[in-house]
Amino acid sequence: MKTQKFMNGRSSHESFFNWSKCFLVLAMCVLLLGGGATLAAAQEDSDPAEEAGLGVASALLTLPYGPAKIIYAGLGGIVGGLTWVLTGGNIETAQGVWEPSFYGDYVITPDHLKGKTPLRFFGVSPYEEDAYGE
Repeated sequence: MKTQKFMNGRSSHESFFNWSKCFLVLAMCVLLLGGGATLAAAQEDSDPAEEAGLGVASALLTLPYGPAKIIYAGLGGIVGGLTWVLTGGNIETAQGVWEPSFYGDYVITPDHLKGKTPLRFFGVSPYEEDAYGE
């Protein structure tokens, strides 16, 4: 099966993926930069269309954020394990690496976009007093 080549020498698949990457980056920029103040000032009694928009925006923003957080947590697990081994089994030192990488938010929710809850990439231990400021 031959792929159609455009004037710039790229195939239709390459062109599609380039456009989809550009669209995703543009959508994230618009949502993060342009809509931040509007989303933070959202009222409690919002309409269903606004809630649907926030749901879609949070899902789109979670697509790059979630895998990045999972990779960070996995690397934190490996580095924390090495820290535990190299310190002769010192669990407190290893937890100093594990807790910031394992805890935190893995998904962006509409409440994060509204500014109701902080988005935490680096986690805070639930055992620390006043960890989440509640």
